[in-house]
Amino acid sequence: MVEITDNFFDLSEDQESMSKMIYNNKIIKCIVAPYHSYAQLESVVPFTKTTFLFPEREMTNDQTRTLISMIVQNPSTEEFRIVTANQNIIIDMINDCVRILTEGGSLIPYDQKTFMANIHDIRYNILENKDHQLSDHDKTLGHQKINGLIQRMENRDTISQSEHDDILKSIESIGEPLISDALKGKLRYLTIIP
Repeated sequence: MVEITDNFFDLSEDQESMSKMIYNNKIIKCIVAPYHSYAQLESVVPFTKTTFLFPEREMTNDQTRTLISMIVQNPSTEEFRIVTANQNIIIDMINDCVRILTEGGSLIPYDQKTFMANIHDIRYNILENKDHQLSDHDKTLGHQKINGLIQRMENRDTISQSEHDDILKSIESIGEPLISDALKGKLRYLTIIP
């Protein structure tokens, strides 16, 4: 997972000027995160009173459509930051102020126009773009590694200390606690032999 800084990402002077021109002298930044959940990002995205993490979760469709207008009318001069996967929010953002959080965790700029763009272009070029997704090989690599760990522990009662340590190290690198805990439980049942 990418580490997201307090200011999300830096803008050039031209990009800041464009944001201020479009958004009534405000800087509004948007990270589009179609491959991540609220739970995955809530501990990574710095919380401020002007940061919105998937605001579409708690808003009606009408409120979502007008979020950027509400921010523009807000008297605060602070920088606003949004993490979203909602098309209605994205089409109110200028592309200079948009970054894509890829499935692999990279934060990349978006070089096509988003502001009042065709909703289908937003969907296919941003939200479902294969270039932003993990390759089929990368998607299955994790499954292969987990299945390999399971096979190393299956149908046996004992394990050497070095193999135990090697398996435990691999298990601890797994980000999903449910899978990691299940594998640790399986490893605990094996007797370590000298």
